[in-house]
Amino acid sequence: MTKISAILPLKTRGRHYADNIGRCDILFSSLRHFTTPETFARFVLVVPHDEIEAVRGYAKAWSDFPLEIVDESLHFEIFNEFSQRHQIRGWHRQQIIKLYAPALVDTEYFLVFDPDCFATHPFTADTLVIDGKALTHYLPRTTEERFWLASAKLLDVDPHLERDGLWWTPTILSRTLCLHLQRRLAEQYNTDWRRVLLSNYTLDWTEYTLYWLNGEREGLLDQYHARPKPGQRTLHAAESVWYVDMMKEWDAKRHFALESDGLFAVVQSNTYISPRQVTEKLSPYFPITLQPYKRDRALGLRAAELYSAVVRRVFKGVRRLFGR
Repeated sequence: MTKISAILPLKTRGRHYADNIGRCDILFSSLRHFTTPETFARFVLVVPHDEIEAVRGYAKAWSDFPLEIVDESLHFEIFNEFSQRHQIRGWHRQQIIKLYAPALVDTEYFLVFDPDCFATHPFTADTLVIDGKALTHYLPRTTEERFWLASAKLLDVDPHLERDGLWWTPTILSRTLCLHLQRRLAEQYNTDWRRVLLSNYTLDWTEYTLYWLNGEREGLLDQYHARPKPGQRTLHAAESVWYVDMMKEWDAKRHFALESDGLFAVVQSNTYISPRQVTEKLSPYFPITLQPYKRDRALGLRAAELYSAVVRRVFKGVRRLFGR
């Protein structure tokens, strides 16, 4: 049987992250129900140094999977070069970790997860990698135009907004194409590829738009990615919960119906919808056990995150004003 790896950057403290253990309980419960731990060659959790011990305790609940808990500080010392809080967005930090995955996994393809994802239909690695290519969910690039424009600017390529592109997490990336992107950025800017991305924190680049645009530039996308075949489910459900007001009318049943499309769905974490509310919606379709966990949303952390967001917006405005 083919195997696939998985990577999940995991942070558990702060305004956006305090419920991530509960979200992981839902994710792993869904994986346990709709696939088996044997699907994965390796399941890597990348965790900030000061959260490692806590996560190791919580991760015992998911230990039937081939988990490897990686201390972020051992691989991303470069983060220390950007010591001002506004210089490293949590959003960009986890994207860099995802692109770094080739250093942590051995398989050609790996699934990228966030804690707010969950599976909705049975799958195996052979469902996800077909004829040697990754099952890929496509949407028009105009859906999130600013990300394509920012990444195209960084790579100095045409964004080709008239075309479809790779959609967001969960998705499947190629180890080879990630390495090609790393090399391209390093050669283009004559420095570590991570430093390139960290230095451009005022640009709304994303890991997926960078990955896709560079693969397109090299003419390699058709070699590593494929649309679902007729009758085959794609990766993403047609409807997920992206905003808090969607939750009230959200009909989870549609995700699990035989005729439904999509192997995964999302209840976006920045909606602050609690894992308990999500569990109430999903528990008729697969068993979920939420373990007790500490919600660390200290006032100091929240204030620091808000300060960082404001400073970044100011710098982005200056950059737009002067066309840099």
